[in-house]
Amino acid sequence: EEDRRECATVLFCDIVGFTELSASLSSSAVSAMLDRLFSKFDHLALLHGVYKLETIGDCYIAVTNLVTPQPHDHAARMARFSLGIMQAARSTLVDPDDTAKGHVVIRAGFDSGPLVGNLVGHRTKKYTVFGNTVNTASRMESTGLPLHVQCTKRAADLLRVQDPAAVVEERGAVQVKGRGTMITFFVRDQGRPGPLSDSQAEAQPRAVPLEPQLRRTSSPLPLDGTLEVVLASPAELSSD
Repeated sequence: EEDRRECATVLFCDIVGFTELSASLSSSAVSAMLDRLFSKFDHLALLHGVYKLETIGDCYIAVTNLVTPQPHDHAARMARFSLGIMQAARSTLVDPDDTAKGHVVIRAGFDSGPLVGNLVGHRTKKYTVFGNTVNTASRMESTGLPLHVQCTKRAADLLRVQDPAAVVEERGAVQVKGRGTMITFFVRDQGRPGPLSDSQAEAQPRAVPLEPQLRRTSSPLPLDGTLEVVLASPAELSSD
């Protein structure tokens, strides 16, 4: 039986400059980097009640209010998760054997709207999500900027209702493939500077300097500041 929601939140995240980065590393090093990074993401997903849908290469896809009902705070959960993974990436070395390569730089985007999820296939079933919300969330990621979390206006409006303390700033008009011109927004951490301009963000290096581990936060769904790998079943990852 399919899961259907009138409003859920989907997030896409990828590594900036992944193709060039992969060319400079061995396949084993790329695999190890993704494992370190995505293990941290999985831990944060468990903390925030976010369901990890899948990973495709360097792309991490997650959803709220679909597998588990979260009608009153799904956009807020995803916003906190997205800020958490930004911090996690800042603490993840591209190559521990060559620290000069710096840390992983990511970008993320999300949208909130109608969504359907269902198992597809017979031999190797795969849980898949469908709807324009998925496509728009993907566009929010692909048109985003390094070190930024971008969302649609409807997601931003919902986030402000679900978490009035959230910091949401208008980016302005963005050309989005298949959608035309959209007014998009950046979600940012209260403890960090505001979003860079487009030209400033594009000028950022693909690796960032060493920073401390994840800090504690006073958000209603707090990070605990730790980054140990947590092995969890799909049921645990989707629990509220």
